Amino acid sequence: MSSESQGGTVEAVPIAQPEPPEEPRPTPPKPKKRSVLPFVVGGLVLVGGFFAYRSWSYGQAHVSTDDAQVTSNIVQVSPQVAGTVIKVHVEDNEVVEEGDLIAELDPATYQTAVSQAKANLALAVAQAKEADANVGLADELGNAQVQQAQGGVEQSAGAISGSIAGVTGAEATIATARAQASGARSAAKGTIAGVRSAEANLQRANDGVRQARTISAQAADQAATQLTVAQSGLAAAQEQESSAQALIAQRQAEVSTALSQVEAAKAAIAQANAQVQASNDGVRAADQAVLQAQAQAQAARTNVLQARARSQQAAGTLAQANTSSTQVEIRRVGSEQAKAKVEQARAALEAAELQLRRTKLYAAASGRISKKTATVGAQVQPGTLLMAIVPQKAVWVVANFKETQLADVKVNQPVDIEVDALPGVSFKGHIDSLSAGTGATFALLPPDNATGNFTKVVQRVPVKIVFEPGQERLPDLRVGMSVLASVHTRGAGS
Repeated sequence: MSSESQGGTVEAVPIAQPEPPEEPRPTPPKPKKRSVLPFVVGGLVLVGGFFAYRSWSYGQAHVSTDDAQVTSNIVQVSPQVAGTVIKVHVEDNEVVEEGDLIAELDPATYQTAVSQAKANLALAVAQAKEADANVGLADELGNAQVQQAQGGVEQSAGAISGSIAGVTGAEATIATARAQASGARSAAKGTIAGVRSAEANLQRANDGVRQARTISAQAADQAATQLTVAQSGLAAAQEQESSAQALIAQRQAEVSTALSQVEAAKAAIAQANAQVQASNDGVRAADQAVLQAQAQAQAARTNVLQARARSQQAAGTLAQANTSSTQVEIRRVGSEQAKAKVEQARAALEAAELQLRRTKLYAAASGRISKKTATVGAQVQPGTLLMAIVPQKAVWVVANFKETQLADVKVNQPVDIEVDALPGVSFKGHIDSLSAGTGATFALLPPDNATGNFTKVVQRVPVKIVFEPGQERLPDLRVGMSVLASVHTRGAGS
């Protein structure tokens, strides 16, 4: 809005009048200046010479390189078992301490393996106890079997002796029975001869009876004739009759005697036949005794064979029983194997528990988490890189000096370290060690100088420089930072 619309009146503004110009004053004459160029050139030469001398003097006591970096042992965090990530306890650039839990894998599979390993260990322990008990049992049983087998061998030996004695006795019985049979046959032959003699006597007695009867008949006929003849002479006839009667009586007595002899002969024949029968019975009994004795001898021989078989069986049993020491040794070996299986099962349990423990990942060093790729739910395998831990305290510098700079470089010489990321800050350190070879030597494809196309190139040798402890800005260093390292070659060294 204009001033008019605000106040309604317009105030007059005075106009300043210009002052009259001053008259120029005459300038005094300037003094004549001397030329400073020689002094400037001389000063620059002196300053340049001073810095050149200082640089030359510094170069005589120091060697420097800017081909250097801060480095450290970067700890790669990777699982040793396969599984699913269920927890991640850290983030990128987070500071962790050694032993902190940083990630976890699903432990279910490994918990099952631990339970199974515990069951296998319990089974192996039980089997080892059983095998150990079987060793003592086999020892006792083997001793008992040896004693029993020895008793069987001794018993079999006695049975063999008894059976052999039985065979000898049976053979003697056979000889006796054969002798008795021979005697019975001889007696039977004698009895048969007596029967034949009695039959001859009977035949003679019968002949005597017939002869006596014939004589009696003739005497009777003669007496009748004489009676007829003598009827003429009664007295003589009576005397002859008496004589004839006496003769008849005598002949009849002879007939009776002959008949008695016949009966006696028949009785003798009957007795002889009885004796023959008895002799035949004796012969048969003797033959039966011989057969029985032979059967007994055969049975005795069979007993001998059986006893020998039992003896061989007992000897085999004894030999088998004598292997009890081998059986005990086998059982002892089995016991040792069972104990070894116990140790194997215990080792398997320890391995399973180790696998279970490995489902939890702990920081192996203190430092800062970097390059984290672990996420919940990710399937990982052994060796999968999940993150890295960069130690903040254990850092050093690797400076690649030219080989022409190493003539006076020695271990423990002091080093001034300047880091590009921290301008104006200087760190102190010292040389820890020099590499055993140039950087090109350990390259993936080392140079092959055996060809004709050789171009000499100055090689660089890695030198390890460690920081002096207790410096304030050391925690600000990061791995990979560029460094300018200056070594005091005239400092302390070894």
